[in-house]
Amino acid sequence: MNATIAFYLINTLVLAAPTPGPLRVALLLPGRENDGGWNQLAFEAAKALEADGLAAVSHTNVRDASSFRSDLRDYASQGYDLIICHGGEYAKAAREVARQFPGRSILVTGSSEGGDGIATLDFQLWQATYLCGILAARIAPEGPAGVIGAQNFRTVKYTLDAFVNGLHAVKPDYVAHYQYVGSWDDVAKARQTARSLIDTFRVRVLFQNTDAAAAGIFDAAGSLPAFGCNSDQSGLAPDVVPASAAINMKRALRQAAELVRDKRFEHKAYVHDLASGGVELVLNPKWKDRWPAGVLEEVEKARAEIIAGKRDVLKP
Repeated sequence: MNATIAFYLINTLVLAAPTPGPLRVALLLPGRENDGGWNQLAFEAAKALEADGLAAVSHTNVRDASSFRSDLRDYASQGYDLIICHGGEYAKAAREVARQFPGRSILVTGSSEGGDGIATLDFQLWQATYLCGILAARIAPEGPAGVIGAQNFRTVKYTLDAFVNGLHAVKPDYVAHYQYVGSWDDVAKARQTARSLIDTFRVRVLFQNTDAAAAGIFDAAGSLPAFGCNSDQSGLAPDVVPASAAINMKRALRQAAELVRDKRFEHKAYVHDLASGGVELVLNPKWKDRWPAGVLEEVEKARAEIIAGKRDVLKP
């Protein structure tokens, strides 16, 4: 065999072979890992990789956005196999660092803008929040609804809008009032925001996408139902949270880690939705005897239509 050809074949086999041993995975979180929502999802999913022997995980909390690039560069320069930037707001900075370290596998969660040196996880959580809207319209048929976001990001607004569209699928004139807290972890301000909606507009049901600040909303809700988001938040307030629109982060990060291990990781957007199981509606078992007749069948029909592409949850 020609020596050049032999050298090429050997190197091709080496490059195609799975990475031996646990992957070195770095996780950059914009908030605390016990926030009961977005950040805790990623932290627990990364630790599950470690528990299964697939990865050795290092993580850091990047509270100051200005330090994100330097923290990411540090991990890239240390040769980590997979670097996870937890938040779509970091996509631009991740691309800049990726150009300096073209051999690294950099993953940005919560973004649809894959490519240019990075991969992204595109969580279409709004498909599940739409289903929450259907449930809300049935358990509080007269309304109105209070809809609360932490910050007015595109993906957050999609979850809120889809919830309202779910309300309107049941009752086209269902009234919903929007508010933004301005923070992901200010529990007191979130409580005040929810209380204002209840006192001012007499809302009868709440939906929120606020992570750690959700504790304040659940507290303010009192006897009113308030839906969970990002993770199954029923454990925070079992009598208040009927259901949650949740991301299956463990599935998503496992898929990414396995792609890196098997040398199949690509710089593109990996979509996670109801069809893939990457997002899901999680019903609170404590509410199993409280659903109006026929509503769960109605939700399942809507779910099937969303998966089949027959229902656009972002279309009013």
